[in-house]
Amino acid sequence: MFAPASQPRFSLSIDSHNGIDHGFQVMAFTGHEAINQPFCFTLELVSERTALDLEYLLNRPAFLQFAPDEGGIHGLIDQVSQGDSGRRLTHYSITLRPHLARLGHRTNQRIFQNRTVQQIIAQVLKEHHLLTNDYRFKLGTTYAKREYCVQYNESDLHFVQRLCEEEGLHYHFEHSPTAHQLVFGDNQMVFPKLDSVIYRHDNGLVADEPVIKRFKLRLETRVNRTTRRDYHFEKPLLKMESSADIETQPDLEDYDYPGGFTHRDQGLQRANRALERHRHDYRLGEGQSDQPRLVSGHFLPLDG
Repeated sequence: MFAPASQPRFSLSIDSHNGIDHGFQVMAFTGHEAINQPFCFTLELVSERTALDLEYLLNRPAFLQFAPDEGGIHGLIDQVSQGDSGRRLTHYSITLRPHLARLGHRTNQRIFQNRTVQQIIAQVLKEHHLLTNDYRFKLGTTYAKREYCVQYNESDLHFVQRLCEEEGLHYHFEHSPTAHQLVFGDNQMVFPKLDSVIYRHDNGLVADEPVIKRFKLRLETRVNRTTRRDYHFEKPLLKMESSADIETQPDLEDYDYPGGFTHRDQGLQRANRALERHRHDYRLGEGQSDQPRLVSGHFLPLDG
């Protein structure tokens, strides 16, 4: 066994019904997590066990804990491999991804009629055994039923993400030691607020506590006006056009016809969502930190 003095800061726990002790120690990991994307973390591990059942480990729920009381990443083991064995330790590698990532492995062609975007997404998630406690919608807008919605030769994941893009929905994940929950939203109110973190410019010295070491802000030119236009066959003289804009120069317009709406309020909502989508990274902050509590889909106040 590993000596207590050599216990690493990071640890991995795997939901095992048969009580198998894998004896994994985390040597290193890399990962990426962002809004509107399934996260992916790859862990390099060692164990004193040389003949673990890789087939059993695949698709098991697991939790990568950063430190006691510091949170972590919960996901499903999407990939597992065994490497070289030394005199005492064997190397392993696993990849953690969310349950949502499995939707990328099934392609479908079908039609949904008279369903809201929430109802369509919920049906697709249910087909992949994502139950109501595995996800939630926190929406500030009521969405009309779609008379006709087609999934054509695309994966379930691409279909769900396309619906989110069309309606202006976003999603992120909330992690606990036993589960990860998928959270859909359409405004910033859905993002929880983290405790403030100290900003301290990196001067080469080691800080006494985790801090934000570097931070920069950049602005970039983006579309500042969106217009959506459509045609009402029962009322051909009715002007079906809606716009949203930001008062900046030069005038950079995204014009779309047909806009895919039958009422002006729907057109205005789509124009607003399109403008928000174009300008989501107009102002972008970028930083570097050793604070393990930083997670996607949360607000972070900076002190100092």
